[in-house]
Amino acid sequence: MTAQTTMLRLIGPSVRHRHSHETFLEEFLRLGEEVVPWVVAEPYETFAEYVSMLKAASHGIGIPSNFVAHSTYWLLDDRDEIVAISNLRHELNDELLAYGGHIGYGVRPTARQNGYGNEVLRQTLVAARALGIDRARLTCSQQNLASARTILRNGGNLDDEEFMPAHGEVIARYWIEL
Repeated sequence: MTAQTTMLRLIGPSVRHRHSHETFLEEFLRLGEEVVPWVVAEPYETFAEYVSMLKAASHGIGIPSNFVAHSTYWLLDDRDEIVAISNLRHELNDELLAYGGHIGYGVRPTARQNGYGNEVLRQTLVAARALGIDRARLTCSQQNLASARTILRNGGNLDDEEFMPAHGEVIARYWIEL
């Protein structure tokens, strides 16, 4: 199935999708991949507390002082499984301007190459516009050609590229006008 043949919907976190979230995370860990977006791997005592933490973060509650309010979204397929997750930062600080941007997203490893990255970004850009963001910053590794294509497909314009010693790679930075 692809994004074009599947009914996809973007939702906020819900305890109802605990198992799907756990298997999403397990796939990244099993493959030894960096978990993207970062919020997927945040530790928690109970899943209900995790969902509550994500909902509070969308209001800027309980976040570290160097963070900004951020909303997490789950892209569900027609089987009600999480196929992609996005994290939308409501504003940019200097760190996010350089690395991270407004939106980070990841696709379940077993669901890649089906258009889900494109769809989760497209729908998250709609959510960004609803928050009043009129210009979204996105970043990715210069080597991550799939992510770069997804950003470009969603209207991204390359702003610049910079080697970032802290990350050990060249980061490409884009703007998308909303």
